[in-house]
Amino acid sequence: EPVLSEEQARAKNLLYALTLDGKPHAALLHGVTGSGKTSVVLSLCRSLIDDGKTAIVLVPEIALTWQSVSAFAAVFGGRLAVIHSRLSGGERLDTFRRIRRGEVDIVLGTRSAVFAPLERLGAVIIDEEQEHTYKSEQTPRYSAKDVARFRCAYHKALLVFSSATPSVETYAKAMSGQYTINRLTKRYSSSELPNVRIVDMLTDALSQSSNFSEELKNRLQYNLDNGRQSILLINRRGYNTFAECKACGHVMTCPSCSISMTYHHANGRLMCHYCGYSEPFTDTCPECGSHDVRYSGTGTQKIEDELSVIFPNARILRMDADSTMGRYSHENKLKDFSDGKYDILLGTQMVAKGLDFENVTLVGVINADQQLNNDDFRSQERTFDLLTQVVGRAGRGKYEGTAVIQTCNPENDVIQIAARQDYDTFFIDELKTRKLLIYPPYCDICLVGFVGENEAKVRSASQKFTDMLKKELSGNYSDQKIIALGPMTARVSKISNKFRYRLILKCKNSKRFRALMSDLLKKVGSDRVFGDVSVYIDINPENII
Repeated sequence: EPVLSEEQARAKNLLYALTLDGKPHAALLHGVTGSGKTSVVLSLCRSLIDDGKTAIVLVPEIALTWQSVSAFAAVFGGRLAVIHSRLSGGERLDTFRRIRRGEVDIVLGTRSAVFAPLERLGAVIIDEEQEHTYKSEQTPRYSAKDVARFRCAYHKALLVFSSATPSVETYAKAMSGQYTINRLTKRYSSSELPNVRIVDMLTDALSQSSNFSEELKNRLQYNLDNGRQSILLINRRGYNTFAECKACGHVMTCPSCSISMTYHHANGRLMCHYCGYSEPFTDTCPECGSHDVRYSGTGTQKIEDELSVIFPNARILRMDADSTMGRYSHENKLKDFSDGKYDILLGTQMVAKGLDFENVTLVGVINADQQLNNDDFRSQERTFDLLTQVVGRAGRGKYEGTAVIQTCNPENDVIQIAARQDYDTFFIDELKTRKLLIYPPYCDICLVGFVGENEAKVRSASQKFTDMLKKELSGNYSDQKIIALGPMTARVSKISNKFRYRLILKCKNSKRFRALMSDLLKKVGSDRVFGDVSVYIDINPENII
């Protein structure tokens, strides 16, 4: 069991006290990266078990279960069960039977673990609670956070949200007093937050076509020379992100989806990351016939190649959805990196969060601008979260850490605030924007989606639903105040030969509003206009476009 610092012990004791009065409670454990939130959670779980209670601990990704399993298994041994999507049906059934028989005290897993049939539930702890993976975007559409809230109310248990960068909605509830807030302001032991360098790629890139700055190259070389490890983040998989004809400007798109295909160097094919379609790359343009198709954009595979040229002797480990398809590939790759078999870990956002390697003293963000200019109201929050989290991977052991953030927009407020790891300033600024534009936490968002193979029918169905909504709002549900945006095509308007439209409603997710949506869905089921169109409703989705 971990030894807690004074600050950690205070946080743990405050959380534990909330489990003693037989009432449901919710709390936020907010600590800087490397402050030892996992140790607090471990100690809390130990106390709950001593009281004859059980607990569920949720982590956002399978990649993060490896280190968590190691830490929890060391304390709880055979009384621990692990649940995630890579388990076979038989393994999942065996695990649930063990839980049913009362052989398990702690369940650790991704979002589906929230349904684990534990009795005497004392707490549900949600680690990195801001992560989008806690929301299921497919049927059944559910939020693990909402399910956890319900279970804790039912079992009169404690719900703990844990993060260095909590979602704006969660932090707003903590600030308003709905949740108890517990802060960890210092890193555990003697380690300090890393020194952050922001590099302007417009002036400091090695060359016009290079993805590396002189500073990042020099610091990587220093780490290689001194036996230290480095982590590099590029949040795009593949080699090049699109292929374009330089003669006519045609971009190679998927025939089944309205999205450009990504070039994968390993098999020389263009691939669609939405439906899985692939075709061999050719330099002949299907539109104008010229032999001038070139690829552009940068993914993990291209960065891996560029690294190999700059540092031919470096041992490079790439982690993305393509390289971790195997059953135990996450665990095996991370263990190899932990054991020092690689010098540089390169990957998408799966390498940015929750990982704890003592020998990592350098973190590099290849392109901090990628997500910043996304057209979703959460794009600023996601950029801040990703940068803060990945910066926090450096200097977690006895060596001082450094982070290099490469950007073409070094003066950007979000990048500057993330470099300082100043969550409170970011929260205040973001809250002002959300209030001005009326976005959560100042409202809920209900997305009504329309999907079908005939675009005209899908468009007609979305308009008919909107008309039905207007009629209800001027009649039986005139008490409901709703701001409607749309209907309109989704950003990716076609996936797997199905067209997608959506209607976005800013609302209050009340019993009355849900009754309105239920009535509308019943009418949809009996209307021929919706015959070939699927209609679904998603409350507070992670992506609204």
